Formats: sequence, structure tokens, C-alpha cells
Amino acid sequence: MLFKGKVVKILAGKYWVLEKNTQYICSARGVLRNTEEGILVGDNVTFERAEIPGRIIDVLPRKNYLVRPPVANIDDVLIVVAKEPKPDFILVDKILINSYSQGIRPILCYNKIDLVEYSEAYSVLSAYSQILFTIGISAETGFGLMELGNMIKGRSVCLAGQSAVGKTSMLNTILGLNLKTGELSDKIKKGKNTTRHVEIYKALGAEIIDTCGFSMLENLRIHEGELAYYYPDFLDYSETCRFKGCTHISEPGCSVKEAVGKGLIDKARYERYIRIFKEIKENREKEFY
Repeated sequence: MLFKGKVVKILAGKYWVLEKNTQYICSARGVLRNTEEGILVGDNVTFERAEIPGRIIDVLPRKNYLVRPPVANIDDVLIVVAKEPKPDFILVDKILINSYSQGIRPILCYNKIDLVEYSEAYSVLSAYSQILFTIGISAETGFGLMELGNMIKGRSVCLAGQSAVGKTSMLNTILGLNLKTGELSDKIKKGKNTTRHVEIYKALGAEIIDTCGFSMLENLRIHEGELAYYYPDFLDYSETCRFKGCTHISEPGCSVKEAVGKGLIDKARYERYIRIFKEIKENREKEFY
């Protein structure tokens, strides 16, 4: 007999499947493990129940998925940044592009806000505040967690971002857990990744998916000519560009570039757009040849 459940944890080749209020440890058919995306946390599956192990028979259709972090069927991505490690906004922008391409709502969260001046956090959040929800919180003091809970209540939310920005600390505060947290290298101020797997927790009236921190996100699965469609801050201006299909890179009469020059579009974000555009184009041409 087959049952339906949700994959809530993957570790060491085993899958924890939640069916009603009970978790079953399962293996999976080889044909499922060997597909391009495999089985992801958040997948709805059919499985055979057994004491140890059960067996996943099939993965049901997904509404969306991300390759990095590897999750499926989510409503929101909570992109967490902090003063240290220094925010990598190329990474932030790539997560945004992936989110928009999959119909996922992004939220930018500045954690450890108790450790910085308000103006410093504001300067980070203001560059994005016109295009997505932003919030400042402190996992240490609990500041902002009630507001965050109101944003994500009833939704499936994936935490994403660099190591040591405080994603696991947020869960420890919210759930009263004692999960091992990351730390910063004093020499290079880079985070050490301590989360080794992806797992779903119930918190703040939502499903929150803790993920491994990462420093790079490659292989955006879009054509460079489509990239601008995933920049909401460009759309109001791109309609008046001289050329249809303007890439906003080198074309004359580009309203997006004019808006950048007038300070209507964040200049640093536009410059990162050019870098990402060129990277996608170079990767595509390498694959072609």
C-alpha cells in the first residue's frame, strides 16, 4: 500500500518522510536518486511504509524548486545577510533571480541588527526595499521576529545565504533548540558552514527550511537575454527603451541606463547586473562550443 508524505530531511542517503504526524526513514528507488535534481527536501512523495527503512516510490509534480539551496515546493526565500561576513550582493542578486524565475517570493533579512548602526543596515535594505520585502532582525535579542512571523505565517520558507550570517541561530531562538552554529574566521572574516543537511522545522506558524550556507551560485538556468525580466526595478523604465528587447548593456537610447544615471536605479545593483549578464553569456557560449 502506498502513502503520501513530504520529505522533511535528507541525510547520509536516507530520507525522512512526514506522513500526518509521523516521520518515516526511507530509502529511494535508484531511478529517483539518479535524476538530475534527485529528491529534494520539500518534495511530496508516495512511499511504502515500513519500520526501517520505508521506500520512496515516486516524486509528485513540483510547483517549483531551487538547485541551491536544494529545496522544492516553497513559497518564500528568506535571504539572510549580516554585517559579517561581509554581504555578497552578487550572491543575493543571483538568489533573487532564481526566486523570481521559479515564482518564489524573496524576503531580504538583515540579521544581527543589534550589532550595527541603523544607517548601516538601512543602506543595505534600502537598495532592495522598493522591489521586495525587507526586514531587520536580531536572533540574539528576538528583535523583529514577531514581524517576520507575520510575513511568513502559513507559508513554506527556505533560509538562504552565506555561512555564519545567523540562519541557525534564528532557529535556535525561535524553537529553543541548541543546533550547532557557524562562526567567523578571524583572519578572513568568512563563515564556517556547520549545517550539513537541509531540514524542515515548524516555527512562527510556518515551515522553515534550514539550509547549508554557501558562497557561490552558478548555472543560472536562463538566457542572458531574459535576465532583465527578473529585475523588477528595471521594468518601469525598460518599456521606453529605443529598441525592443534592449539588454540595457550597450544599446543607445536605453531608459534603464538613463535611470541609473539619474539615481533612480541603484548603480551598484546595475553594475552587478552587467557582471551576471556577461557570466551567463560566457557560460552559454562555453557550453555551445
